[in-house]
Amino acid sequence: MLLSLSIIIIPKYYITGDGASHTYNAKVLFDFVGGLSRDFYEQFYVINRHIDPNWSSHIIIGFFTRFTPPWLADKLFQIIYVLIFCFGFRYLFRSVNKENGFLSFLFFPFLFTLPFQQGFYNYCLGLGFLFWSVGFYIRHRKDMNQPIIALVTSLLVLATALSHGMPAIYTMMIISCIWLVSQWQKVKQLRVEFILTEVSRLAILFMPSLLLIGMFLAKRGFGTTPHPASYWEKFLAFLSMWTSQSTRHTEVIPAVASLALVLAFVALLFIKQDRKTFSLKRNRVAIKNLSYVFLIFAGFTFFSYITAPATVGGAGSIEIRIAFLPPIFLLLFLATKVWKDLHKIIFIGSAFLISIVFLAFRFPTVMESNKVAKEIITGAEHIKDESVVLNLHYDDWQITKKGDSLFQKDNSFLHLTDYYGALKDKHLVMLMNYEADINYFPVNWAGGKNPRETINGYYAGNSYPPCGDFTKYEAQSDHPIDYVVLQNWREEFLNEKCMQELNAQMQAEGFTQKYASPHQYVVVWGRE
Repeated sequence: MLLSLSIIIIPKYYITGDGASHTYNAKVLFDFVGGLSRDFYEQFYVINRHIDPNWSSHIIIGFFTRFTPPWLADKLFQIIYVLIFCFGFRYLFRSVNKENGFLSFLFFPFLFTLPFQQGFYNYCLGLGFLFWSVGFYIRHRKDMNQPIIALVTSLLVLATALSHGMPAIYTMMIISCIWLVSQWQKVKQLRVEFILTEVSRLAILFMPSLLLIGMFLAKRGFGTTPHPASYWEKFLAFLSMWTSQSTRHTEVIPAVASLALVLAFVALLFIKQDRKTFSLKRNRVAIKNLSYVFLIFAGFTFFSYITAPATVGGAGSIEIRIAFLPPIFLLLFLATKVWKDLHKIIFIGSAFLISIVFLAFRFPTVMESNKVAKEIITGAEHIKDESVVLNLHYDDWQITKKGDSLFQKDNSFLHLTDYYGALKDKHLVMLMNYEADINYFPVNWAGGKNPRETINGYYAGNSYPPCGDFTKYEAQSDHPIDYVVLQNWREEFLNEKCMQELNAQMQAEGFTQKYASPHQYVVVWGRE
């Protein structure tokens, strides 16, 4: 775990796709609460008055922004996530069977996943809380009639729900399934009074989380859009453990090795001459019940991944969030079995080797990314406080001047310039603030101030180079744009019509180039 933390701690900037945006919006939220530049912010933003899932990271990061620079506030959250995830991962395995904590050594492929690298902080934190919630319930499920045990369980589930709805729903489903298989004999006998009492107790435990998620779903709806990939394409991607890869294509080697290790130990169950399945006779039935639950959820999450739509309720990247869950549940299934010391040594050694290879492939890219990020951040020095900034992104993969892509599996630099507005001495409106367009995040666009209404073509991913007419937004918002920031701009874009039109427009509107970083990773234009 300490080796894993080193990849976050050693570089100044550990870059994630949405991390800078979360940090910026968390800072704006706390500025609002503290009354800092509120008159300026209120021209563009309103605060979401409804507490929704997806707030946890903003509360944690926002707290840190009060006394640390933004890069450190973001980093401190990342460290907290690693600690909650890793210790929760081990806690859950030891809750299933204390003798099989060795299986938690294979945590790296599930820790620094694409969801984390793309900055889905709340979802990742929610998974960490899922481990703690389910582990606590397993340990104390016979004591749920004790108020303090019930309260702690309910609060753990609520912490999961405040982070993200998907892990919270999974948590409640798993706990419900554990209860059902544990009490199956009584349920099968239709002991109505017992069933009503137990179901009511679970309902009370889940009530705060269910209300929170229910209000969220009522707001967002259940609309879906079809996924462009076929089931077969998704299956092949699953075999490559693609969501465990991030920086280099070579990460496919340790990613596939991690899945092979899990499947090899599953296969070992069927070829062992020793057919003992459970470690302690007195826990035989209880562990057997957990075995059924985790095997069912391995199948359920795999089916969910294969059939996942592109979006649900307006939220995308659904399959990315699910793809690495089946191996986790297979590992938990393995935790219900008996393993010899030799098996444990082989597994721990293999897991450690896989993690080291991951780190060896990823570390150089992370350090190079840190250099690029430092250069991009220098642009903030040339932007005045209380300004409106149109921050345009010119490359999804952060191509360096050497022609190499820093992140070959994701677009981690997508919102990096949002760090500008998170600086302590800056109070800025960053127009590419995608979060403000989503009504479950804490900071939302005020009426008539959403840039997507007039300059949607500027948003990263819609087109490269981004296209639009920023004067349309100035007319819409009745407020001038003070700066245009070009992130990862390259001279080759001058041959593109959109860039030629933007250059002509900026010059016509009185903009001049204020700053260009040494490698032109960022160029700042400002009005005279």
